[in-house]
Formats: sequence, C-alpha cells, structure tokens
Amino acid sequence: MSIADGAAPLPEPGRKRAFRLHRTSFGALALTGASALRLGLQFAMLPILARLIGPAEYGLVALAMPFILLANVLSDGGMGYALGRQREVSRDQESTVFWLSAAIGLTLALACAAAAWPMGALMDQPRLPLLIVALSPILLINSLTTVANGRIIREGRFAIFAAGDLISTVASALTALAAALAGWGAWALVAQQLVLWICKLAWVSSRAGAPIRLHYRFQEARKLLTFGAHTIGAILADFVSRNLDSLIVGGVLGATALGYYAMAYQIVRAPDMLISGPFYLYIFTAVARTAHGASREAMQDLAAAALRLGAFALAPLFVGLALVADLAVTLVLGDKWLEAIAPLRFLAAAGFFFCVCSIVATTFMGLGRTALRLKLSILLGVVTIATVAAVVRFGLEPVSAAAAGAMAVVCAVYLHVLARELKMSHGRLAAAFVPAALGCAAMAAAVLGARAALSSAPPGLELAGMIALGAVTYAAVIWLGARRRLMADLRAFGAAQALADAPVDPAIA
Repeated sequence: MSIADGAAPLPEPGRKRAFRLHRTSFGALALTGASALRLGLQFAMLPILARLIGPAEYGLVALAMPFILLANVLSDGGMGYALGRQREVSRDQESTVFWLSAAIGLTLALACAAAAWPMGALMDQPRLPLLIVALSPILLINSLTTVANGRIIREGRFAIFAAGDLISTVASALTALAAALAGWGAWALVAQQLVLWICKLAWVSSRAGAPIRLHYRFQEARKLLTFGAHTIGAILADFVSRNLDSLIVGGVLGATALGYYAMAYQIVRAPDMLISGPFYLYIFTAVARTAHGASREAMQDLAAAALRLGAFALAPLFVGLALVADLAVTLVLGDKWLEAIAPLRFLAAAGFFFCVCSIVATTFMGLGRTALRLKLSILLGVVTIATVAAVVRFGLEPVSAAAAGAMAVVCAVYLHVLARELKMSHGRLAAAFVPAALGCAAMAAAVLGARAALSSAPPGLELAGMIALGAVTYAAVIWLGARRRLMADLRAFGAAQALADAPVDPAIA
C-alpha cells in the first residue's frame, strides 16, 4: 500500500535507519563487484606489462615493494578502523588524528628513504635505493586517508571505496601501460603505484566530507592509538604468517618447488580477495554498531550469523577449487605446472580455515577486543611457521597438507575463544557451518560422480560442466534446506547496519 492509499509514512528515525541499511548493503555489494573488476583488470594487465618491462625490471620493483608494504601497515597508526568503530567523532578529534597520522606517515617515508642506500648495498642492487625513495611517498599518502576512511566506514558508505578502487585501478593501469610503452622499465611500475595511491587519496578525501583544521591534542587520540597498536600488531602477525612460509619452502626445497607453492597460494587467495574483504568490512560495522549497548544474546546471534554467511559464500569456492584443481591447472597454466595440483588442493582447505579465522578476528575488532585479536594472530603465525619449518624437508605435498592441518587447529582455537568470550555453546557455533557443509557434500558427490561421464569431453568443456554442475547442486541444497535461515541472518545484519542512534561507547581499547 502506498502513502497515497492511506499508509502512514515511516517516522524520521525509521527512514534514516532504512536509508543507512540500503546504503551500507549496496555499498558492500558494490565493493565486491569492484574487487572482481579490479582483479580481472590486474590479471589482464599482467602479461602485457610483463612483456613490455621484462623480468629483471619486475624483479627490482619486487625487491623494493615489500619494504614499502610492510611500512604501509604502520602508516596510519591503525586509527582508521578505530575511528570507524565510534558512533560519533568530533571535528577536533578528527583533526588530531589527521595530523598525528600524517606525522607517522611522513616519519616512515623519511625512514624508508634513509634506509634505501644501506638496503641497496646489502642486496648488491645499485638501482634499488632510488626506487625505494620514489615509492616512499606512498606511506605519507596512505596516512592522509586515515580520517576519510574512518568516516566512510563509520557511516557505512562502502560504495565510495568501490568507486575509488575502480578509479585508482584504471588510472594506475593506464599510467603503467603508457610508461612501459615509453620505455620506462621499472619506473613504469613505480608510476603505477604512485598514481594508484594519489587517486585513492583524492577520491576518498573529496567524498568523505571530513573538514580538517589546525588542531592537535594527543589526549584525544590516545585510546584510538591503543586500538590501532593492537590492530597493527595483528596485521603484522598475519603478514609474517602469510609470507615467511614461502621463504622457508624456497630455502629448503628450492626455487622450483617455491614456484609451485607460490602459484597455488596465489590462486587460493583469489576467493579471499574477491569476497571476504568487503564481507569483513560489513561484519566490522555491524558488530561495532550492535556492541554499543546490545544484549549478549544479540551479539551471539550476530556472531553465528557471520560464520553461517561466511561459510555459505566461501566454502563452495574452496571446495570447488579442490575438486577441479587438476582440470584448472592443466587447462589454464599448462602441463609444466602439474606439480602445483596437490599443493593447491591442500592449500584450498587452509584458505577456508584462514577466512574463518578472519571472520572471528573481525568480530573481535568490532567488539573492541583488539588485544585478544592480536594474541590470536600471533598464535596463528607461530603455529603456521613452526609447522611449515618442521615438515618442509619431507617435500611440497606434505608441507602443504601440514599447513592445512595447522590452520584447522588454529581455526578451532579461534572458535573456542569466540564461544568463551560471548558465553555461547560450541555446538551453536559448529551448527553455523552445517548448511555450507551439506551443500558442499552434495556438490562434491555430484562433481565426482559426473567426472567419469565427462572424461572424454574436451578439457574446457569438462571444466565448465563441473563448475556448472557443482554450482547448481550447491544452490539447490541451500535453497531447499537453508534459505530461510540465511535470509534471517541477512536481515539481522541489515538491522545491525541500520543502527545509528545508540550512545557512544568510549571504551574502544
């Protein structure tokens, strides 16, 4: 019934909540779509730039980027999410955070520039220092986005991030292509990174509407820095756990084995990069809004819903990847990559468990339990690295299987801690995985049962048939057995995203 037919219009608070809900939900979907387009463009540009620039020039930038990426984790002091978690932030507090994060970013940029020449001498790469110096402004640029990012997260305007990702990715790709055609070599990739971050800064700053003035009082940022320090520590622990294992594999098994392992790991990261990033942001804002004065039962419901929705979206991607790994590797990468098939199957399991850990960690972030998240991230890093180091001498397949087993154990610990903190039963958390588990079991049975029937078909047709059959089977099981439960979970998240008027909880650390 329309208003003209006599229905009463929504009261003003109701209209605001409905608008916030639709804006946040649309933004999360837009961010997922933007991630897909960004990944597609990056994969399309990769062979073109590789041919124009060459492996030696790529290698130089690959040596420089880890230093920049690691320092970039520190450049905003972790205060972006801290600002995003608060209900309200004063202009004075935003100004304080802006100048403080700018100082941190500038200090890190100068430190990287100063360390560039010792790094170049240590690696015997005389061209490396100038590349590091040229890339170091990224640290300052990223720090200048802190307040804008925090405001966008707090208001749930994720579509701004989606548009910014597309604009910056297209602009930087065109810059790299033009520079590579002009014969810039490694400097084409440097220009790509600088344009990427400049576009992000210009876009989010113009759209966030966060006026900054000459005001600074450290006390206004003290609690945000505590939150940020724990967040940075957790990110660094994740960074180590995701990268040090490759160094161990390469050091013990050699460059060829590392190539197979790294390729499998890169493929496994694709579902995480495509779906879970926007989903984590959606979880964070929903939990942060619900945590301000909500009952324990409401938080329990939201935590279970996050796990159920996450498993529903991610489990079929990882299980499907493991089921068709042999077909996908042979068809897409070629016969020379056949030894990547077994690691890919095991690392697909590890990838799913890592995503579940990330969902739990994001829930703790939304609750303000960043110190607990830091402890769990350290545990994840220590267990992963220790397992890889202990098993790597037995070969590539055993170390990949051990990594998956280690991630399963750590995932169980994450879920146990979540149950303990929210005082909910372990069975209730386990039940959150049942819909996805049933759907994946049916999908696996259908795909494996049809492999023999399609074995004589061309590889491309066989792969497409397996993907289509798996998707239809999974969707049918979910539709018949879990659609009402999942729709209720989506409504719960929508209600949480629409919350805007609860009092501010100052205890964010």
